[in-house]
Amino acid sequence: MDRGTFIKTTALGIGALFFLGTQNILANSFSSIETTEENRPIIIIGSGYGGAVAALRLCEAGKKVCMLEMGLNWAKSGISFSKMQKPGKSAAWLKKQSIAPFFNLFSLEPFTGALDRLDFKDIKIWVGRGVGGGSLVNGGMAVLPKRDYFEEIFPNLDSKLFFDKYFPKAQQELKVNVAREEFLNDCKFYKFNKVGEAEARKAGFKTIRVPNVYDFDYMEKEYRNEVPRSALDGEVIYGNNHGKNSLDKTYLKKAVATGNLEILDLHSVQNIKNENEGYCLEVHLIDTSGQIVAKKLMNCQQLILAAGTMGTLELLLKSHAENGLQLNEEVGKHWGNNGNFMTGRNWVKAFSGGLGFQHSTIPVGGIDNWDDPKHTFFAELAPLPMGMNVATALYLMINKVDQPGSVSFDASTKKLVLDWSRKNTSKMEVNAKFFLRKMNKVNGGTRSHMLFHNGLGYDVCYHPLGGVVLGKATTEFGQLKNHKNLFVLDGSLIPASIGVNPFLTITALVEYCMENLLKEKAFG
Repeated sequence: MDRGTFIKTTALGIGALFFLGTQNILANSFSSIETTEENRPIIIIGSGYGGAVAALRLCEAGKKVCMLEMGLNWAKSGISFSKMQKPGKSAAWLKKQSIAPFFNLFSLEPFTGALDRLDFKDIKIWVGRGVGGGSLVNGGMAVLPKRDYFEEIFPNLDSKLFFDKYFPKAQQELKVNVAREEFLNDCKFYKFNKVGEAEARKAGFKTIRVPNVYDFDYMEKEYRNEVPRSALDGEVIYGNNHGKNSLDKTYLKKAVATGNLEILDLHSVQNIKNENEGYCLEVHLIDTSGQIVAKKLMNCQQLILAAGTMGTLELLLKSHAENGLQLNEEVGKHWGNNGNFMTGRNWVKAFSGGLGFQHSTIPVGGIDNWDDPKHTFFAELAPLPMGMNVATALYLMINKVDQPGSVSFDASTKKLVLDWSRKNTSKMEVNAKFFLRKMNKVNGGTRSHMLFHNGLGYDVCYHPLGGVVLGKATTEFGQLKNHKNLFVLDGSLIPASIGVNPFLTITALVEYCMENLLKEKAFG
């Protein structure tokens, strides 16, 4: 990489502008395009929970920040998110077919959609793409981890400080709220949850009400047809047009309002090179069909990696293999799927109205079996918004990860390699079978043999965690070891599992890291 050359020219078989139609792309197929070089003091890669927290706290401290996001800025694009029953542009990242966990019968035109899926041999990992990252496509469940498990995962952190200060701070900034019980009891869209909780309690399980970042006041207005519907209209995994307080409406909105944050979407970072105590990034600008339309070398003095667990690991490991970026031996270790294991039951109240014909897409209930030392798990009562009564109950189980995996990079194929197989989920499968047997014995029903793998979704992962663990691969505040100006602030800091949906913990963790990094004047 010759950085002495300010502008390079490269022949590309595409045009030089964003969002070109096919005819224009072909017309400009032999055009040359410039590779430019730019300088920024601080760059954040990724706009998910960690990146959003870091951006706000730096901007509030008066720092100029540039955020690079490979996905689309949906709020500015004017493109609506699509429904689960009718996948559209937001449904998949550059795929020709929809990629939901099941029922992928829909063909698509490749587009830089909000949902992506990374496929490995024994696991599929769903991730969010766009300004707001995973907050665009998740179910919004803002669950506090068990305090004793938090202490087990992070023995060097002050749990009292986190539960008294950083978790409440994260809840406030994310606009976490809880649905009114009267509304849930009366709302026909939550019959699936009402039945699910009753059946779980009948089987001897403890149920809990789960907070969410979806605005339940808005949802009640949806139900009364006073505002456009979103959660009550099949929107969630491909994005919510209304009601949901995703990061673009919370942390990022506040950061942009300071005037110190520049967000560049459709900027895909290819690799990182360490130079003069700073960093040079090779960046591809793409259009919504995924074509490269420009190239940049972007230099910064300080770099924050917040590209999500898989994105951060890929950049670090690839840059180590290709550019000699120095990494310590802990990078890539202690990886896990947060104990994710999907399962379901058929013939649930099939002849008495079942779980209802319409489901809200926002989950509000959970099964807490964490205190059972033999079968330790948390399970989300998941909706199935098919618009019909299929009498099928879905559960996303979250378990401990007793056998963590690891991640490496194959320089020959230029792909991540995941050391993870069914043996890593064997205990999770035992828990799932125990749960299903107990539920079916008391309530009736059968395992959902048509879903997943004979009803056992061992390869479904929504919450990849670990690989750059806090205090092991990084310092106690997220600075990558052996680097003065490189910080990792996302889910890769959490080793393997946190026992619940992890974004609230990620947010609190990065709040803690940023407060201390700013105190230490790590950003000048």
